[in-house]
Amino acid sequence: MQSLGLFVGIGECNANCKHCAGRVHRKDAPKKDGDIDKELILKTLKETYGKGARYLSLSSSGEPTLSPLSVTKILELVSSLTEENKKFSNINLYSNGIIIGQDEEFCEKYLLKWKQLGLTSIYLTVHSINEDKNAEIYGINKYPQLSTIVNRIHKYGLLIRANIILSKGNIATCEQFIYIVKQLQKLNFNSVSSWRIRDQNDNVDLENSPLESELDKMEKFIEENKFNNFDIKIMRGQNQVLYQTKQKLTLFPSGILSNTWCNWKEGSKYGLYWKNL
Repeated sequence: MQSLGLFVGIGECNANCKHCAGRVHRKDAPKKDGDIDKELILKTLKETYGKGARYLSLSSSGEPTLSPLSVTKILELVSSLTEENKKFSNINLYSNGIIIGQDEEFCEKYLLKWKQLGLTSIYLTVHSINEDKNAEIYGINKYPQLSTIVNRIHKYGLLIRANIILSKGNIATCEQFIYIVKQLQKLNFNSVSSWRIRDQNDNVDLENSPLESELDKMEKFIEENKFNNFDIKIMRGQNQVLYQTKQKLTLFPSGILSNTWCNWKEGSKYGLYWKNL
């Protein structure tokens, strides 16, 4: 195994994305921030670590920063494993960045605490350099300036990766890709990962994805333009191979452990899953 993903929190969200793949899981999310299945999460952490997992990602059926008590409790569990010589080398938190950009007191209260508990990076979904375009796609009235979000994350010693969803409605050509990548570098993002838009069955949405020829051009651009200390990736088939070979697993709010990101029906209840690994 390489990595484990955990769904965190109550499933509340401060955005309204049309393409949200997490919405289907909200019915299984806890109703109160701070309520976590400690026994299940701790057992999952220990067993996946024992099978080689060293990367941990915290996601949500909503926006995880709206469940700060849950995030804190899970990071405390992860931190406690260091007493057993179990230490994840990278711990990442997926976020839309809205509360980080809007609420400085929140950042002061939680980002430093999470850093101290072992969080290494914030994975920020970025649709555009333009705040109005971000607001439009996120389905909200106003989106914070990216520079504010980046500065606040760096202030507390965390790294920030931009996650770009490649789709015909937004970023579909190599020219569009090159433009946003260069702008993100200027804004002091540490890295960029991108992938084609997917449906709720965890399949590539071919109707709304960029042409293969444009993806080839993007990869060629990355290969020909090595940026110092600025990693750029396009996740194509190789990322799905990691899931298919069970090198990446996700624990969903329902208690299902699956080798997919969102198609949880192909997993099984925790106690049964390990027999198939």
